[in-house]
Amino acid sequence: MESKRDYGFHIYLRGIILLGFTLLFFKLLATGNITNFIAPRMMPFMYFAAGTLFILGIVQIWRSGSKNKEELVCNCGFDHGESSTPIQSILIYSMFVLPVVTGFMFPENILDSSIIDKRGFTNSKMIVEQREEAGAFDGPSGGADGANGESNTDTSRAEAYLDDPEGYMEDQENGQPTIDEQLADAPLEHPEGFELQEPPEGYYEELKAEMLKMDTIVVDDERYIPMMNIIDMSIDEFVGKKIEMVGFVYREADFSENQFVVARFGLSCCVADASVYGTLSTMSGAGDLQNDDWVKVSGTLTTTQYNNWTLPYVEVDTLERVEQPDSPYIYEYY
Repeated sequence: MESKRDYGFHIYLRGIILLGFTLLFFKLLATGNITNFIAPRMMPFMYFAAGTLFILGIVQIWRSGSKNKEELVCNCGFDHGESSTPIQSILIYSMFVLPVVTGFMFPENILDSSIIDKRGFTNSKMIVEQREEAGAFDGPSGGADGANGESNTDTSRAEAYLDDPEGYMEDQENGQPTIDEQLADAPLEHPEGFELQEPPEGYYEELKAEMLKMDTIVVDDERYIPMMNIIDMSIDEFVGKKIEMVGFVYREADFSENQFVVARFGLSCCVADASVYGTLSTMSGAGDLQNDDWVKVSGTLTTTQYNNWTLPYVEVDTLERVEQPDSPYIYEYY
């Protein structure tokens, strides 16, 4: 009898833990805070996981009440119920209980400017050109980590498209990748094995044409990543354009008093692959701004040079302090 009670108790406890994870997932889904950890494209997997954990938890609790020992053990030839001491069991189960408890007790922290010092800024143009050497940026103008400032590669295919669209499209008949395919690889750093979502054919070309017609380019959250990719890749065509964007302030020690970066964290899969999109800006009186202040800026696009790279630069006309958005991260939507 003692052995039966021991098996039943362990199975019951495992069922409770599984239901605990289910409730934690439900809490994150119901509050919308789940998007602070994963990109919206991953939501179907979260619903599947929550449903599976719920079913498994109910099954475990149902099995724990059985009086038939054959239904309680896995018949693998190993005695799972009597091989560990109470202290060992407590330590093992605590590893699963602790994440559930802390998930309910502690608030969800948002990535902030302290992370930028380690990850740097993302610039699509330099990633396309130097993806073999670097995928993030550092310094006041978004310089590439490890870049020597001198590109030894030939003109990129993306630049070839921008210089001669008709000639570039003719090359596609010979098997050259399209601009969509090139820029789709540029936005974020992804974990190994992650399959990047491809944009629809012609997506970037259509969006670029739309942006060129705008009197003021309003960088909305749903198209933040492709819009900034396009500006990065063809900044000369957007010089003099008005632009409006929302982000948090990031300032480095060697910035001038009037310099700051308007930044956003972009997620492709989850916070583990978060990259920083930052646009260097300047405005009189910017010295009063503090890191992580959320602002809405309007200004004029121009360029700045950094180690022979031409990068976007915003001369800010108006700045408004705003509250952190309900969804502070940006994602890839296609």
